[in-house]
Amino acid sequence: MNHFISPEDSFAVEKAIQFLISEYTKSGHNPKPVILHSLRVGLYLLELGYEKDIVITAILHDLIEDSDVTHSDINEKFGSKIADWVLAVSFKSDITDKVERYKEMYKRVVLTGRQAVIIKAADLHANSIYIHLVPNYEEQKALVEKIEFFISLTKEYSNEPVINKLKEVYENEVNRLEKEKGK
Repeated sequence: MNHFISPEDSFAVEKAIQFLISEYTKSGHNPKPVILHSLRVGLYLLELGYEKDIVITAILHDLIEDSDVTHSDINEKFGSKIADWVLAVSFKSDITDKVERYKEMYKRVVLTGRQAVIIKAADLHANSIYIHLVPNYEEQKALVEKIEFFISLTKEYSNEPVINKLKEVYENEVNRLEKEKGK
């Protein structure tokens, strides 16, 4: 993988960061730190050497879910490929059951292909740092099971560095939960 980003690509990534901050500031509706999280996901993939369009999509990945930004808005600014990948990693809000909603999205991510899988894996990796903060053991276990389900769907992408790092997180969380249960 190329761990170098060209000046042209740097400007494109910066454009995505500016769009994220501007649009989320206008209409964001998630009480969690969405901007920081989105930047962490994008910069993590940049650090791993993923290509510019994947990094840009990672930066924008929560906008459809957590603001008034639409697929069309992203398509207009960044093109259909990036807009489609953002849509693929977004929950369908009309699915009310949380388990059904994430399972449907993960399956759609895999059907969309490598780029969406990489972005969702990085998103799950970034979110995993909060699992231990969830006060209820059963809720922590459910979050780890979400990672397990995603990994089970992504076997054909096992050569991707981000998938391997997510597997490490999963194994660490399983071990931590086993210790917690034994207390």
